[in-house]
Amino acid sequence: MLKDDIQITLRYKGKEVDDGTMSVEDFIPALQGFASAYGKISLLKELDYQHKLRITGIQKGSLDILLEVWKAIGENAQQLQALGAVTAGGAAIVMLILEVIKMKKHVEDKPYTEKISATNSIIITNSQNIDLEFPLEVFNLFKDKLIDSDLAKLVKPLEKDRIDKTEIIAKYDGKTVSQDISVSEKPYFDTTIVDATQTKEVWLNGKFNSLTKSTNKGFLNLTDGTRVSYQFAIEKPENFYKYFIYNGLVKVRCIAHLDENLRVSSIDIYEVQEIQPSLLEEKNIKNDKD
Repeated sequence: MLKDDIQITLRYKGKEVDDGTMSVEDFIPALQGFASAYGKISLLKELDYQHKLRITGIQKGSLDILLEVWKAIGENAQQLQALGAVTAGGAAIVMLILEVIKMKKHVEDKPYTEKISATNSIIITNSQNIDLEFPLEVFNLFKDKLIDSDLAKLVKPLEKDRIDKTEIIAKYDGKTVSQDISVSEKPYFDTTIVDATQTKEVWLNGKFNSLTKSTNKGFLNLTDGTRVSYQFAIEKPENFYKYFIYNGLVKVRCIAHLDENLRVSSIDIYEVQEIQPSLLEEKNIKNDKD
């Protein structure tokens, strides 16, 4: 295992970062989104070695998730020598991610035109008639929407008056490159996830795992071991807060959204009830006390 000479920082800024109330549920999907985008491009480039991202620290003040790129390679001396001669593979991948972000900010999810330049790159003219030139590889990633769903996860935590900006920063070979996305630019990266189907109202049993009061969302652990995201979909969601501190199982009346594999991906909760212990359990508890 050999560390690549590149440091990657995922940074978030805003009120909830400053006061320490940003939920772990916000930045974990964002981290997964970056890792997924990195992995997809790594596979696309058909590199001869594996890349692994490792969290090396979290800075205070602003939420800085520090990552290092590790290359899983053999111990063959020729491999090591060849690796040293290669421009940092991790840096090349991160640069592609940054350039796709730059292109999406340039296009602003509006009509655009493209043309091939004399250097065989692509000139993108946006709706404001402003030109920017991008490598063909970047344009193909953009056009194929390969990492769109991953970038959507990166911007998911952004919310006005809560978390205002995210930034990706890469340092390598004495250089620093970065791209940021502000909350006003979030719509350029949002993707609509279409559920394969949606059930009618159903009752599901589980236990609340987490709750973010500012969004009334969190995770529910179902009795089959599955963890699904939920949101309280009633006019006064605070009426359900008491169930979060309840230590037992609950049953929820909800609309369940299913993914393409017909598995529950998220639920909208309309009613919550505590599940009382069965008579047999109550009897056992009584006998234990006796």
